[in-house]
Order: sequence, then structure tokens, then C-alpha cells
Amino acid sequence: MKNSFLILFVCLMCFFNACKPDFNLNAPYKDVPIVYGILNYQDSIHYVKIYKGFQPTQGSAYIDAQNPDSIYYYNDIYVVLQEFKDSLSTTPLRDIPLEITHDFPRDSGFFYYGKEKIIYVAKATLNKKMIYNIKITNKVNGKIIEGRTSLVGDFKIISSIPFELTKKNVSFTFTHALNAKDYELFFNFIYFEVDAKTQEVVKIGKIVKNLCPKIGNTGIKESYNGELYKEFPSTLYDDIAEQLKPNSNVIRYVGMPTSGGSCIEVQGWAAGESMIDFLRSNQPTSSFVQINNTYTNLTSSEGTVFGFISSRNQSIGSHLFEISPRSEDSLYFGSKTHHLGFRPWIEYKP
Repeated sequence: MKNSFLILFVCLMCFFNACKPDFNLNAPYKDVPIVYGILNYQDSIHYVKIYKGFQPTQGSAYIDAQNPDSIYYYNDIYVVLQEFKDSLSTTPLRDIPLEITHDFPRDSGFFYYGKEKIIYVAKATLNKKMIYNIKITNKVNGKIIEGRTSLVGDFKIISSIPFELTKKNVSFTFTHALNAKDYELFFNFIYFEVDAKTQEVVKIGKIVKNLCPKIGNTGIKESYNGELYKEFPSTLYDDIAEQLKPNSNVIRYVGMPTSGGSCIEVQGWAAGESMIDFLRSNQPTSSFVQINNTYTNLTSSEGTVFGFISSRNQSIGSHLFEISPRSEDSLYFGSKTHHLGFRPWIEYKP
């Protein structure tokens, strides 16, 4: 879901094409767009990445990738997000133009990321009940790229309060998200550190536990009342002991300075079908020879197109929960974490 994943995808495409017997280094240039769009109706600003494939001219793809002219269309394309009432509609309710912007967060990498970096942006409120179509028109050659997606709806984390971490397994439930194909869930421990001398808060920390590290194998089940739930081994004390070391210069408290001792954070993301299918088709296999099927839900009026348009959404509601008194005792005095010096939030005196 990150920018690095797109770089991996493009490199894989280049690698597999290079393995074909009929690959010609001197072949004529072909316009191959690469589109990467993830919509979230909760957002007021929506970004879509659009690149073009290129053929190296300086002997190295890495060198050419640093040239913005190699990967950007600039104003040669017109991009619009079309809103439809349903999947069968052919007449859009409205068109939402996407404009070029150079102002967006981007990590450095093999591809160009200088001041001329480009992404296409629209400021608009999307309707979670509608269908959205990305339409990219090349002003030079007339090629049209299109792809439709529904929007992932809301879902809420539901938990038994407080969490009992001393049991063998921990579980929580959450509601279905409309149009979601799969979920990614995180179970985090929140703490903060206070300077032992000045009594000032010097750090708010988080022990992150990804409960769904592999796409399509999340272990999420459906409960008797139609809700979803995730059960997982209670290894939080081991995770804390592995990631933290004793520090006599600070005092550690559970939770956040203003959370009242609620120290367990549950986060969830739901993703649409096209996004999951794209990620599944490009995740590494277990064999030495990597076999990946190319997936896209985009269509081109002429030639090839890579990438996808899809949707995702974050769980709503309160995600901070308390742990049971027994769980707190194990954190303060248990063999795995007693040396880390945790104290109850109630002892914190700001």
C-alpha cells in the first residue's frame, strides 16, 4: 500500500518482459500508462498517481527513472473522476477534474522525487453509495484509460472492556465494511515516558502488532450474529520485552498522558476487491522462481495499461481500551516486563 510497492511492481514488470525471447531493446516506443489510485470517502482530498513506462536510453533504468520527463505526462493528459449512481449507469452524475500538484508527501527512492514531482489531486466530497470511474484522456494520441470502483464503507471495532491479556488468546469483533474484500488489523500497546528529573513527557511510544501480515490469510471469522472477529495469541508481554529496554532516566506509564490509562489501541483498515486482487497477484510466492500474474481493473482504448483504481477505509469510533487489573499486575510485576519499570497512569502527576 506504500509507494515502494509501486516501484517493486514496475521493476517486476520490466524483469518478466526482459525474460521473453522476443524482447527487443530497439523496439519502437509504446505508451504504457501506470495508474495507482485508492479512494477513501472520508478524505476531502484525493490523490491519483499516473506514470508512463519508459525505455532506458542511458543503459540504466535507474538513471532514466531520475529524469521527470521519463515518467510524467505533465499536461498531455486530462484526468477526471466520474460519479455514477450504480454499476450499470452510463451517464455520470458529475465530473470531478483532477489537477496537477507538486505538493504532497513522498519518500525518496529510485524514481524521480525532486521539486517537479507530480501527482493528480481533486478536492471533493465523495458519496460512499456511488460508483466512481477514473477517466484519463491522452491529448496527444487520443488514448483513453478507464477503471471503476465502488467505495469501501464504514466499520467499527467492538471490544470486551477491559482486555484480558493474561489468557492464552485475545479476541475482538468488528462490523462488516460495505464493499470490503479484506482487512488489515493492528493491536497496539500505548505508553509514555516522563523524564525522571524534570517530570516532563519526553516520549509517547507504541508497540505495534500487525494481526494480518499476509493478504488473504487473515484468520478473520464470522460470529454467530454476523459480525467479524479476530482471535490471536496473547504475546503482547513478549513483544513489549523485545522492543523496550530498561531506562533509569525515565519513568514509564501505561496509556497516554490524557487517556486515563487506556493503553490498548485497536486499528483496522478495510480494502476493496481491486486493491486486494492487485496485491495478491504481486505478492511473492514461496518458490525460488517467482510466478506473478499481472492484474489490473483498468481498460485502455489502445495498448497496455498497468495498475488499479480501488478504495479503502479506516475503522471509525474509539479505539483506545483499558486492560484488566490482572493484566496490569502482570505488566508491572511479571517476569517478562517487570524490569521495564512501568507504572499505573493514576500515579502520573503532570
